[in-house]
Amino acid sequence: MDTELNIKGITFEKVKGSGATTYLTHNFHTYPAKFIPQIPRATILSLTKEGDTILDPFGGCGTTLVEAKLLNRNAIAVDINPIGVLVSKAKTTILIEDQIGKVNKILGLIKEDTKNFYDKKQTKINYVIPTFNNLDHWFDSNVAHELAIAVGYINKISDKDLKNYLLTAFSSIIVEVSNQESDTRFAAIKKELKSFMVIEALISKLEKMNKRILEFSNIASNSKVNIFNGDARNLNFLKDNSIDHVVTSPPYANTYDYYLYHKFRMVWLGYNVKEVQDNEIGSRNRHSSKKEDIDTFEKDLDDCLREINRVLKPNKYAVIVIGDSVIRGKLINAKILLEKIANKNNFKLVRTISYNLSKNSRMFNPKFTNKDKEEHIMFFKNLKK
Repeated sequence: MDTELNIKGITFEKVKGSGATTYLTHNFHTYPAKFIPQIPRATILSLTKEGDTILDPFGGCGTTLVEAKLLNRNAIAVDINPIGVLVSKAKTTILIEDQIGKVNKILGLIKEDTKNFYDKKQTKINYVIPTFNNLDHWFDSNVAHELAIAVGYINKISDKDLKNYLLTAFSSIIVEVSNQESDTRFAAIKKELKSFMVIEALISKLEKMNKRILEFSNIASNSKVNIFNGDARNLNFLKDNSIDHVVTSPPYANTYDYYLYHKFRMVWLGYNVKEVQDNEIGSRNRHSSKKEDIDTFEKDLDDCLREINRVLKPNKYAVIVIGDSVIRGKLINAKILLEKIANKNNFKLVRTISYNLSKNSRMFNPKFTNKDKEEHIMFFKNLKK
């Protein structure tokens, strides 16, 4: 196989204009700046064979993993954000009809106890509403009780795969039933939320998810998927030369705060928001709020590329999708930056596909958009012996 010829055959049209992007489990949960499944699919098909192991060190919500599972490749993902880890597990775990058959019973228990709450009767479950600053600002009191009842029942499930699946559905509706304006606007508005909103949203979400997970389970391979809540700068749980292919998309500097995007989801699911905030690479919190320069981002990417080089087999390929950014008015060309870091870590750039970002950006703050920013799909060959 002439690998570099195959790389040249991966065109912009193939990865950006090749149909639906939310098929099967890909639409389980919203996630900022996730890349379309056609990107990992194209590179996995061109650069690997069945049974190979694929790594996504910035796993996000599991796009690469889903495609690897469908294509009979083993896959490993790492992400600092526990919401991404949770969703990735739900999207790639095969479930059978008997498991899905239990969903309606669980929803029935949640609905019954939600009714008990409104009828001022004793609920059958002892539930706890998490405490955090401005709870009443972001969640109406009745919604907070409904959410606590729902997650209380889900957390009692002993089947961990079914539990992760239902927690993913629960996580996906939290912004919808909160006072947060939308998934891409962190501002509180009055939504006039009605009673039983949580259970109705859960039922609606799971009706769609149930069909999709069974479709996925019927066609997915039995390849192995491992997902780690960890840091791409330190992959010490992976052996040297254990990976056949890397396809990933690191955060774009000063563009998103992933922790903020999922803040209330993490609170309701019992995760440590501050830990995620402090360890995010390239966040607006670091480069705008704390005024860190691009040097910090460059150092973090250098650490990541060093680890990718270590775990990737010789002469194998890493495909990295990265976007330009603006820090204090200065446009940062991500292609130039990443190629410099990659060369330092014994990678050779063999192909780049670039396209304008302005039409694709949806951000918390419109001032971070810039018509000159581009996104780049960069193909690197590992030159180590």
